[in-house]
Amino acid sequence: MKTLQNSIIRRLTLAALVLGVAGSMAAAETTTPGAAVKTSETRRMSARKSTYPFRGEVAAVEGKSIVLAKKSGTRPIEVADDSVIERDGAAIRLDDVKPGDYLRGMLQKTDSGGESLVRASAGGKYDKPVAKVSKSTAKLDKAER
Repeated sequence: MKTLQNSIIRRLTLAALVLGVAGSMAAAETTTPGAAVKTSETRRMSARKSTYPFRGEVAAVEGKSIVLAKKSGTRPIEVADDSVIERDGAAIRLDDVKPGDYLRGMLQKTDSGGESLVRASAGGKYDKPVAKVSKSTAKLDKAER
């Protein structure tokens, strides 16, 4: 009987010790100075997670922002200094974006509630134009094979 009591006491003591150590480690992690400071890598990772896609036709370029045309009005997008805009794989400046260009890319929310451009590609609405083939031309092509 005495050995059973000693065994139970040892197990409870061990469990209390383990829980105490785990609790103190968790408290140390939350109170470590500088733990809330984000590194550039965590900022970059959180920026990747907070981005979302967009596409649309440029209605106007006003200062440091691009205005996209929408069915029900316009959609202003801020262009930051680190925003990347490309055309045919080459980087272009904001001045090179003209009304009528079709943009697609990634945006992120700003602190003020607006949208900021992360990366965009300018060009036509469709990357590869699809030629329409009439039925008679398709039959001729098939007959020639």
